[in-house]
Amino acid sequence: MQQIDIIKAPVAEYVADFHSQFDEILATKSEWLQDAIERLNASTGKKVRPVLVALMAGMIRGGEPPKSSIDAAVLLELIHTATLIHDDVIDEASTRRGQPTLNVIYDNRVAVLMGDFVLSSALIGAISLGDLEVIQIISSIGRELTEGEIRQFESADRLRLSEENYYDIIRQKTAVLFASCARIAGIMTGASTPDKERLTQIGEYLGMAFQIRDDIFDYYSADVGKPTGNDLREGKITLPLLHALLETEDTPEGQHCLELLRERPITETAVAHLTRYAIEHGGISYAEGRIADYLRRAKELLLSYPESVYRHSLISLADYIGSRTH
Repeated sequence: MQQIDIIKAPVAEYVADFHSQFDEILATKSEWLQDAIERLNASTGKKVRPVLVALMAGMIRGGEPPKSSIDAAVLLELIHTATLIHDDVIDEASTRRGQPTLNVIYDNRVAVLMGDFVLSSALIGAISLGDLEVIQIISSIGRELTEGEIRQFESADRLRLSEENYYDIIRQKTAVLFASCARIAGIMTGASTPDKERLTQIGEYLGMAFQIRDDIFDYYSADVGKPTGNDLREGKITLPLLHALLETEDTPEGQHCLELLRERPITETAVAHLTRYAIEHGGISYAEGRIADYLRRAKELLLSYPESVYRHSLISLADYIGSRTH
């Protein structure tokens, strides 16, 4: 049994319901869309965010998560799925988790429309829930994620070397979705305002750690479920390289790296050099330390809640996010 299966065991029935509802809300008359949905289900990973919603709701409620939290989790995963489709188009990715991307199977035009279909389904579902706070969260997530992605491209274009800027961008493009999952779990279980704020903070910490781990993957060629080196090819300076450059920007070696990043297109030779540079100058170990720090803060907040199988699984989920290999 895989680690994630052990983690989600307390909410296994909930997760099964989630999958059936996810398919139901995406029901379509289009053969292409139906084929795309089936492919997406096979290539979008472990569904960490719905599991997070379920475990948070169970911890706050002190028992089985309410059905409404399943409904909300489906909407959040739809938004995440739509962003993956659009990201693959933007990145010109050919595979995701070993499967061809929709933009390869069809083309960019159809893939973008498929992403729009999934996103529209999430907005329709949010309205049907009838909770204004949930509608507001669901409606704003797409804007936040999009702006975060644009800011990352902007920072790459301007070679903006700032850890504060990096954290702000990954908070906006990734952690906001984890934070929204946690907050909606609180809303669906009638949590108090202080609890909703605390859950939101836990979700953000987990999301920050998740994205830094994702960024580390870009520096290795092992099978991590997506192409590696893409960030560097696009000139994106993620934390491992950012730390190495900040430590050495006044040296000839550091200046040479900046020159490589200014060139367009960035060559495969440059990608290999920058990758080695980040690793050899402590970038990976520094990023690992930041992951550990965010997860420590998340666990400290989780330990303010009573012991339960849900809290135990959430702490295990934090460990999984920190140690995952794909």
